This record gives sequence, structure tokens and C-alpha cells, in this order.
Amino acid sequence: MTTSPLTEQTVTPAETPLLSGPLPQGHEALTPLDITHQTFGRRALGYDRGAVRAFLERVAGRVEALLHERQALRERLSTLERELEERRQSEDEIRRAVVAAERIGHDLRENAARQCELMLSQAQAECEARQQAAEARLAELEAAHAARMHELELSYRDRLAELEQRHHDLTLERDRAHAERTTYLDRAYSERHAELSARLSAVRNEYAQFVSQYRALMQSFSELSARHLPAPDDALPTTAPVTILHETAPLGSEDVRRGEGGRLPLVEQTFA
Repeated sequence: MTTSPLTEQTVTPAETPLLSGPLPQGHEALTPLDITHQTFGRRALGYDRGAVRAFLERVAGRVEALLHERQALRERLSTLERELEERRQSEDEIRRAVVAAERIGHDLRENAARQCELMLSQAQAECEARQQAAEARLAELEAAHAARMHELELSYRDRLAELEQRHHDLTLERDRAHAERTTYLDRAYSERHAELSARLSAVRNEYAQFVSQYRALMQSFSELSARHLPAPDDALPTTAPVTILHETAPLGSEDVRRGEGGRLPLVEQTFA
């Protein structure tokens, strides 16, 4: 039960007219324009006229939308009925097309099966031919590889023998050069040792002669000094020590070191 905003009477849903469908018997057609221009009598303690007018306008707008929707639905229904009729008319053609398609599909399957068998046989033959060619190519490559390996092995052996011979020759050459160098150094050492030994002997002889001469000179000087001694009362002037420089070499050394100009080093000896 709902209360209508237009009157104080209550209206049940069954009593409300369905505007989107055909009107019930005994009722006139109701349009949005009729709802908009509907007027009501005045009574005490009645409804707000502005609210009633606004509600009527809302109801009129909704009714108009429903009418437009009904018209669109009718047009859609007509279109669908036409499409259904067209589809019913084309259903036989579709059935015939389906039967023809099934027959064509059956023929195509048979043709495809035969074509597949033919292609499989051709592929099998081609596969066998390629396998035989691959086996022949593999045998050829293996033979070429074996020949190449044999050639490389022979080349390796020849190169190894050549390098071993070269190493042997280089070893002999090195040993010969080392022996020659050792012989040369031994000979040079012997000659130098003999030369230095001879020079050392000569220096020692010179030193012995110098020492003997020096001793003879000192002996003569001592004799002359003893012969010409002054009187005890005579006072002789104090004389400075006498320094004599002479060339000499250390006894027992194998090498004689010379000074500048190739001369023997000078030895300083002082006499009081």
C-alpha cells in the first residue's frame, strides 16, 4: 500500500495504470502532457502545491522516458522479428551448405590423407638419401682427418728430429767455445803469471842490490864518521834526520803494483 502525493486516497499497485503497456479496459490514455497540466481542487489542510507540481513534473518526465523506451523496444522487437524471419528463411540454405560442407570436408580429408601418405613416402625417401649422403660425407671427412693427422705426425717427428739435432749441434758448439775460452784463459794466465814472476824476480834482485849498496854506503859512512870524529870538547851542530826515497816492492807478492807512469812505488826511509 502506497500513499499518492496527489490525493489523500490510497492507491494499490493493481489500481495503478501501466503506462508502458496497453491500458486496461475503461481507462483513457495518459500522456506526460496530461500529467504536467493536471490540476486539483483546493481543500483545507491540503498538500503543498509546489511539491505536488514538482512531483508531477518528475512523474511526467519518467512517463515520457518510459514511453520512449517502449517505442524503442517495439522497434527493436520488429527488427528482431524481421531478422528471425530472415534467419528462418536462410536456415534451409544453411542446412544445404552444411551438408555440402560435410561432403566437401569428407573429400578433403580423403585427399589430405592420400597427400599425407604421399608426402610421408617422399620424406622417407629423401631422409634415407640424405642419411646415405651424410654417412658418405662422414667417411670422407674421417679419411681426410686420418690423412691430415698422419701428415702432422710425420711433420712433428721431422721437426722434432731437426730440433734435437740443432740442440746437439748448439751444445757441441757451446762446449767447444767453452773449451777454447778456458784454454785461452789458462794460456793467458800462465803467460801473465810467468811475466809477473819474472818482473818480481828482477825487482827482488834490484832490491837486494840496493840493500847491499845501501849497507856498503852506510858502512863507508860509519868508517868515515869514526875516522873523522870531532874532539870531545867541540860541539857539533845538531843535524836534521836524513830521508831517502827509493823504489821497492813487497817480498813474496805475485803481482807488482806500479804507480803512475809505470814506476815502482817509492818507499820513504829516514836516518837520524
